[in-house]
Amino acid sequence: MASSKPWVDGPFKLVPPSASGDTKEKPVEGARKLAAEMSIAHNCLLRGANAIYLQCVNVAANGTPKDKVDFANFAHQWTEMVQDHHNLEENNVFPQINDLTQVPNLMDENVEEHRLFHEGFDALVAYLDKVKAAEEELSGDKVRSILDEFMPTLQVHLTNEIGTLVRLEVYNDKVDWVKWFNELLSKTTTECMKDVGYRQRMLPLAFLFHDKTYQDGIWGNFPPVPWLVKVVLKWMYLNKHADWWRFAGCDLDSARRDLPFV
Repeated sequence: MASSKPWVDGPFKLVPPSASGDTKEKPVEGARKLAAEMSIAHNCLLRGANAIYLQCVNVAANGTPKDKVDFANFAHQWTEMVQDHHNLEENNVFPQINDLTQVPNLMDENVEEHRLFHEGFDALVAYLDKVKAAEEELSGDKVRSILDEFMPTLQVHLTNEIGTLVRLEVYNDKVDWVKWFNELLSKTTTECMKDVGYRQRMLPLAFLFHDKTYQDGIWGNFPPVPWLVKVVLKWMYLNKHADWWRFAGCDLDSARRDLPFV
């Protein structure tokens, strides 16, 4: 029986497979495949935000000092994930799309949307830095207030961007979108994996913020990591900060679990 407790599929709504047109019966191809893969990443960001939003008040009110510090670190890692994602888009994904389509500034609207929420986002980062440094006490009301300021805009952006990527299908005859995107991600991931800190603090979020059962498991094979490699990663790196990861809505196998502070 499913839990009746609030979970990380809200309050900020996830991007449905229908946004890219993806289905289990007929997987999409071309630009729509690119859009579907970006939907997975965006939903990870949204689940992370929801985990923070749903638990911040109770952690602040009922948590131990360690709970509060762990939660601040958990939330801060989410902000790092958002920032890394947008840096990848602005520095690599969007400029390369402009080049591949030979349409300068094609993706500029998406970059401008990043600017719309960064004031509130930066305020959250600054506040969490102070909590981690013991310069301020964790206030759930303050965290939720900051999220209320920028998350609706970020949620709309994460959804809108999928439509932008779907519209790239008019260039399917010129660009192999799946091959290009996979090569870009492979190159980026290979470089990131050289950093132990990335393996310990960023890589786990790809598993913890992904629900392999979402929409009847349509994207259940994400992330595409061989099981033996994952076993080694879990043993050596992914559990390094297990005390932080307990606030996520899924475990390191991307299986749903109840949130501890709802």
